[in-house]
Order: sequence, then C-alpha cells, then structure tokens
Amino acid sequence: MRAVDSLNKFCELIALDSPSASKKVRKEIILSAGKLATHAEMYQLDELFEDPGLNIRRFFRWNYKIVYQVHAKEVVILNIFHTRTNLSDKD
Repeated sequence: MRAVDSLNKFCELIALDSPSASKKVRKEIILSAGKLATHAEMYQLDELFEDPGLNIRRFFRWNYKIVYQVHAKEVVILNIFHTRTNLSDKD
C-alpha cells in the first residue's frame, strides 16, 4: 500500500495547482505500471538495491521514480518517489 499512498499524496499536491494535471499524472503512472504485467523486465535494475537477485527495478515518469519488484508470478510496485527526494534511505 506504500505505493498507493505515495501516488495519492503526489496527486493531491498536484491537484492543488492543477486538477487536470493530477489526473494525467495518475493515469500515466497507472498505465505504465500496468504494462509491467506483460513486460516486467523492460526497465533496468534499480542501482540502489545491491542484490540483483531481488530483481528490484525502476522507471521514471516525469519527476517520479516508480520502484517495483519482479517475482515469479507477480510484479509488486514497491513505492513511488519524487525525483527530488533523497532515496538513499530506501524508505
């Protein structure tokens, strides 16, 4: 649920200035994440996670980094970060 909470938070902040931009960001991130169901390894491994065996990957949409993990039968969106956020603590 961390990723859902992050997406909601970012979209609420965007909506303060532009409700239409907020909807566009939400839609694009969800559509992009949906493509992972058939192309889970289309993006590169996330360099912040040292163990490549974890198969944690990432992709970017605008100023957002979407981090996900590929398992044998599912893809889990772990979190969404704004690219200006310090990601070194991996929260």
